[in-house]
Order: sequence, then C-alpha cells, then structure tokens
Amino acid sequence: MPIKTDDDSSPESIDAEKAMSGVFKLLSHYRRRVALTYLATQAGTTPVSDVADQIALLEDEHTRDNYERICMSLVHTHLPVLADAGTITYDYDQEVVELRDQGTDVLQYLNY
Repeated sequence: MPIKTDDDSSPESIDAEKAMSGVFKLLSHYRRRVALTYLATQAGTTPVSDVADQIALLEDEHTRDNYERICMSLVHTHLPVLADAGTITYDYDQEVVELRDQGTDVLQYLNY
C-alpha cells in the first residue's frame, strides 16, 4: 500500500482552511450574500433601506412587514457580521453601508 506524502497539516494549509471556513460561514446566509452582491453594484455609500429593498424584491415578498423584518435582521445581525469580517463599512448612525476591498475579494465565491 503506497504511503501518502501530501501533508495537509502544514501551518499554511491550516491557515488557508480556516480562512476558507470563515468565508463560507460569512456567506452562509442568503441575506448577507445578497447584500454583498448588491453593494458591489453601488458606488460609494448605500442606505441600509436600499439594501433591505433589494432583499425584499428578491425574496418576492415586498410587504411592509417583511421589509421591516429584513431591516431588523440587517441592522442587528447581518451588517454587523459583514462589518466585523472587514467586508463592508457600516455606519450605524447614518444608516449607510459601503463595500470594502475585502468584500470584493469575497465576491468570487458568489458566482451562482
């Protein structure tokens, strides 16, 4: 029986694996994927309400209740996660977001 010589436990492999896992976890929620994709089409800062509008349209349920639920999930969950990952700049007080360079790097995983 041949001995496997590939060693996937090198520090570089482990770091790459952790980075890849982080990207997949970041992109695990549909609304984060839509937000990043939408922000990639915008120049400069974008109001959070515009991102919520886009998500509501894509979810095919553009009701006031759904729009408000989307806004709440963006403000309290998804945008902070994206900001903590360094993919967006999120100004909570001004209610605007902007895609950062790291966000464009992540977009390569969204070719679906």
